[in-house]
Amino acid sequence: MQHFPIFLSMAGTRVLLSGGGAAALAKLRLLMKTPARIEVYADAPAPEIETWARQRRLVLIRRALRPGDLTGATLVYAADEDDAMDARTEAFARAAGVLVNVVDNLAASAFITPAMVDRAPVTVAIGTEGAAPVLARRIKAALEEQLPASTGPLARAAAAFRTRAEALPHGEARRAFWADWFDRAGPKAHAEQTNPETALSALLDRHLAGQGTRARVTLAWTGSDDPDLLVMKTRRALDQVDVVVHDAAIAPAVLELARREADILTLHDTATVPPLPQLLAQRAAGGRHVLYLSCRPCSDALAAAIRAAGPDVTLIPGLPADPAMPRQEQA
Repeated sequence: MQHFPIFLSMAGTRVLLSGGGAAALAKLRLLMKTPARIEVYADAPAPEIETWARQRRLVLIRRALRPGDLTGATLVYAADEDDAMDARTEAFARAAGVLVNVVDNLAASAFITPAMVDRAPVTVAIGTEGAAPVLARRIKAALEEQLPASTGPLARAAAAFRTRAEALPHGEARRAFWADWFDRAGPKAHAEQTNPETALSALLDRHLAGQGTRARVTLAWTGSDDPDLLVMKTRRALDQVDVVVHDAAIAPAVLELARREADILTLHDTATVPPLPQLLAQRAAGGRHVLYLSCRPCSDALAAAIRAAGPDVTLIPGLPADPAMPRQEQA
């Protein structure tokens, strides 16, 4: 990893940009989404930059960047689209100890601006070390399809409600509340145009009354060691559950997708003690969400036995292994 990804606080910062053409416009459209003070240095700025300056969205200085301008700056963009001018800006920045990005020049840049999916306050950044910008754009398009427009409003409502949610015990109970909000109650409230605070208050009341923490077991399977062959529902379950119980033959690469805080239990023998339905029900006690990931299809009989023990059960279909790629047996 040549470029370490960070999210930089832009409140109270100065960002300088040298240039007034197409490359400058592309960077400014992103930078103006932040609270930073943006200063543009250009002899002949594009009309859009002049308009933004009149709207006080940025400060326009109609001359070339000078070394003294960099005092107190946080970032500098060299966007003159002229090798000599960009090299000059880069030299000024490095001499002043300010991070610099030279547009379309990876080798000269101290940092790069990734492709972004903007669902503020949720932001996803995608980087390919500058090697495959087309791939980054494809990943961005795929993520935008999966993150609905409601993502931002739901996250903002959650941030405003976070203090009230502390009425729930820290840990599983609180995670279950927020999972319920983002997975079910929130999207429903957004679709029905219900006031988010009203919806969150009702949801909190249900969880405080113990109605939102039912024990859940999800049964899924995969016949492949390749995590890319997992069905989407199983990938999502791995990222959401509290406990993962899995057959020993499940590949480490698949288990890497599990939520970092999840408990993980390996079954080295399918003849478990206690029996598997009882084991899964016990792990789900107290409103936990358990995923059982098998290397073969899960039976309806297993689902019925777990339901009889109390938890709700969801079955997710899987995909068999590619015959050309035999499964690697795990030790």
